[in-house]
Amino acid sequence: MTERRETLGTLFQDVARLRVFCFNSLLKDLDLTATQAWVLSTLMEEEGIIQGDLAQKLGIRAVTLGGLVDRLEGKQWIERRPDDRDRRAKRIWLTQAGRKLEKRINTSLQDVHDISIGELPSEDVEQLRTIVTRVRENLRDHKRRLDGT
Repeated sequence: MTERRETLGTLFQDVARLRVFCFNSLLKDLDLTATQAWVLSTLMEEEGIIQGDLAQKLGIRAVTLGGLVDRLEGKQWIERRPDDRDRRAKRIWLTQAGRKLEKRINTSLQDVHDISIGELPSEDVEQLRTIVTRVRENLRDHKRRLDGT
């Protein structure tokens, strides 16, 4: 039986899946998933963003974000408030309890990074960062061409 060569796509997917697993395990006691932490982290950078704009910034569908926001609001980590200029729009704000998660989320992100990198020399880490950044830009350029933007 011949062994199949692992593709870059498979490696990227496997690394992403394992990083999410690791992150989720670090925050299990909070019942906070990596996806929910991603939303909270984005709000920590841009609190009060309109929900539709947040979905666009995250690159997910509005209906997907709606479910995430419902769960985060249920945990009292965020709250929706009406927009002053557009009554149909809702702005998303962190609650005090949500703000208190910032240090824990950031520490967990650093822990996942440290676990992922292990004993790699810093030069290798920087080279990896440069290469993966280029790959991401290639994919973003392709997406923009498909989107017509």
